[in-house]
Amino acid sequence: MSYVIAKYLRISDEDIDLDGLKKHESNSIVNQRALLDDFINMTPEFNGCEVIEYLDDGKSGTNFIRSGVQRVIELAKTGRINCIIVKDISRLGRNYLEVGDFLEQKFPAWGVRFISIGDMYDSAKLGNATGGIDMAFRGLIAHLYSQDLSDKIRSGKDTAAKSGKIVTTYPTYGYDKDANDYHKFVINPDESTVVKRIYDLAEQGASVAEIVRMLNDDNVPTIQTSKQNKGISMKWGRGDCWGRWVVDSILRDEKYTGKWIWGKTRVVELGSKKGIPMPRSEWITIEGAIPAIITEEQFANVQEALKKHSKKKGKTKRGSIFIRKIICADCGRGMGYQTRTYGKKIGTRVFLCTMHNLSKNYDCKTGRVEESAIYDIVLEAVQAQALLAFNKIQKQKKLHEHSMSVIDTLNANIRSMQLATEKIKSSKVSLWEEYHNGAITREVFQAKSEKLSAEISAHDISISEHEEKIAKAESSSVHENMDVERHSKLTGIKELTKELVDEMVEEIRVYSPDRIEIAWKHCARENFAQVDYDFPYEGHVDTHE
Repeated sequence: MSYVIAKYLRISDEDIDLDGLKKHESNSIVNQRALLDDFINMTPEFNGCEVIEYLDDGKSGTNFIRSGVQRVIELAKTGRINCIIVKDISRLGRNYLEVGDFLEQKFPAWGVRFISIGDMYDSAKLGNATGGIDMAFRGLIAHLYSQDLSDKIRSGKDTAAKSGKIVTTYPTYGYDKDANDYHKFVINPDESTVVKRIYDLAEQGASVAEIVRMLNDDNVPTIQTSKQNKGISMKWGRGDCWGRWVVDSILRDEKYTGKWIWGKTRVVELGSKKGIPMPRSEWITIEGAIPAIITEEQFANVQEALKKHSKKKGKTKRGSIFIRKIICADCGRGMGYQTRTYGKKIGTRVFLCTMHNLSKNYDCKTGRVEESAIYDIVLEAVQAQALLAFNKIQKQKKLHEHSMSVIDTLNANIRSMQLATEKIKSSKVSLWEEYHNGAITREVFQAKSEKLSAEISAHDISISEHEEKIAKAESSSVHENMDVERHSKLTGIKELTKELVDEMVEEIRVYSPDRIEIAWKHCARENFAQVDYDFPYEGHVDTHE
C-alpha cells in the first residue's frame, strides 16, 4: 500500500452569510486547503504520496459528531491512511480531553502520524508524544474558548428573544422571514392555509391519522417540499408524504396563535446536539410577536380534541429496545410500535406499518411482526456473531503465537550469525598479525583473507534475509481489534439490552412476518461474515452489510 495522507479541514457553525444560509464552501475552508496543499508540496518526503481530503463545513469542533472527522477516524483505525494533516489542532476538535485521547493513545496505537501545521506539531518527530504541557494547555484554551463562545451566543439569543426578535435560522412552517427585517415573521399564504385547514379538521373531530390521509390524498405539498421550493437545503423528513408526527407537532405548536416562544429545550453539554426539555416557567414567551394564523380559542379546542383521541387510543406503557430500528422494507419508513390483542393473545406488542392508512400511494404488505419474535431472532443472530468473533480471536491468537515463535527462531539465528561474524573478524585481525610478523606469505594471507570476507558477506546476506522474514511475520500477525475482542465476550449472551442493540444494529428491515433482514453497524460489519441462521420458527432471515 502506498503512503496515504488525509487532509482534514473544518469550519465552525457560526460561519454563515448575512442572509442566514450556510456558505457552500467558506473562505476559511479554501484558506485551510491552500495551506495544507502548500505544506505537502514543500515536504520532500511526501512526494508521490496519495492525498485524500475530508472536511466538515459549518460543524462545531466541540464534539466528534461530524461525518468528515468520523470518516478520517475510521480510515485511521482500519489502517487505510498513514498520516493526518490539519491547519491546527482545534480543527480536529476543541474538546481537549477527546483530542488528547486521540493524540496520546489512539493515533499512536493505530500507527498514524498526526501533523498540525499551525502548532508546529509532528508526532513522528516527537516519538508520538503530544508535546507535553504546551499541547495540553493549547487544548484546554480551545475548550474554554468554545465554552465561553457558546455561553455568549446563548445569552445573546436569549436577550434578542426577550425583545421579541426571531432568532431562528429558518422560519416555522406557515411563515416566511420578513424581507425587510430578518428578525420578523410574515405569513406565507399557501402554508398558512394548510395550517388553518389542519386546525379546522382537528377542531371538527378528525384524528391526526385522518388529517394526514386527507392531506396526502389531496397531494398537499409537504413541509420538506415547501422548504426546498424556498431554496432551503435543510431536511424536514423525507418529504414524499405527510406523517403523523408532523401534523401532531403543528397541532401542538402555540406559535400559531401569535406567540414567539423560545427556549423549550436546552443543550446542557458543550458540543452535544441533544437538548433536554425545559419547564414552561423558563420559556421565553412574547405575546403578539408574530402574526397569528389561528385564535387562542381554536388552539385550546384542538388541545382538548387531541386529549380525547389520546384517551381513546391508549398508550403503550413500555418502550421497545428496537424503537427506530424496525423499518418497513416496502416504504422504507419506521414501523409503528403498538399493543394489540389477537384472539387469546392479550396485550401483544407488535411492530406494523400503517402507511397504507395514511396515503393511497402506499400498499405495504409487511404485515405485523411480534416484538418477541424479533427479539428471539436478533438475540440468536448476536449470539452467532459473537461466536464468530470468538473464533476469530482464537485464530488471531494462534497466528500471533506462531508468528512470535517464528520471530524468536529467526532472532536466535541472527544472534548466532552475528557472533560468528565477530569471530571471523577476530580471525582476520590475527591473520593480519601473522602476515605482519612474517609467519605467512602474502599469497597465503590474501587467500585466507578473501575466504573470511566471503564468509562475513554470506552472514550479512543471511541476516538481511532473516530480517525480511521477521518483518513479514510481524505484518502477518494480526493486531488486536477492540471491537472483535468486545464482541467475542458476548458468546453465550442470554438477553439483549437497548445499549447493545444500538451499538451493533443499524436497522432491521421487515419484508413479511416470516422474513427480516438485519443490517449491522460498521463495528460489527467489519468483523463478522455473512451467515445463514436456523431460527426456532419457520421463516427467513438475512444478515448483511
